Amino acid sequence: MFDLKHFVIFVLFSVFRNVYTQSQNEVREPNDLSENGIPEKFSDWDTYWINNQINANNVDEVDVKLYYESLCPDCIQFDKEQFNDAVQKLSQYVDFHTYPYGNAKTINENGVIEFECQHGPPECYGNKLHACAIDNLNNITESVAYNSCMMGGENRGSDDAAADRCAASLGIDSTPIKACAKGDRGTELLEYYGEESKKANFSYVPYILINGKENDGSNFMRDICAAFAVSPPPCVEYSVLLLDQML
Repeated sequence: MFDLKHFVIFVLFSVFRNVYTQSQNEVREPNDLSENGIPEKFSDWDTYWINNQINANNVDEVDVKLYYESLCPDCIQFDKEQFNDAVQKLSQYVDFHTYPYGNAKTINENGVIEFECQHGPPECYGNKLHACAIDNLNNITESVAYNSCMMGGENRGSDDAAADRCAASLGIDSTPIKACAKGDRGTELLEYYGEESKKANFSYVPYILINGKENDGSNFMRDICAAFAVSPPPCVEYSVLLLDQML
């Protein structure tokens, strides 16, 4: 039986893929110029390129917040399968913010700040390492890659051994990060992330907000791309991949 819906999808995909492939591979010769230096006629490729340049300048930024904890199995799985990859591809277009605190508790005993974490003291220290990496590296792409590496090790532990191993693999100096985690700065940072996490008022992790709206994280890349008014190049490539899988 003729399936009109799938036929339309196929036609649209074919047209889109042809234009996309042309944009990636075609080499163009310059147009003939008039006496005043203006092209006599814009080709279809010229129009496509100009529109892309205009759209590229109009891409709106999307805000994403991730609340997590360093030893949470679900957080580790989400980071490994979706979050780190999305950050590496979209950090140019998305304001990513990470909050390594999760379901911990901040305790103030006569001015002395301590923490209780869902997976015990090792997680509290791991959260501090993550917080200090964010603070020291001051680069969301690098800090997410580094923290993802620590969570993704064989023992999934965010400890000194993981900090050193991941620093070596990524060309990062782990010394100031570990010193921060062991000192007052690490405590200050974790206390701050606790305050920010309390504002979000969540009851589980990973807890994800895309432009302030709760997201279940089941199809993270798709949902981020859907938040743009104009899709940035990584989202266009992602759409092509999805359509390829559908057909």
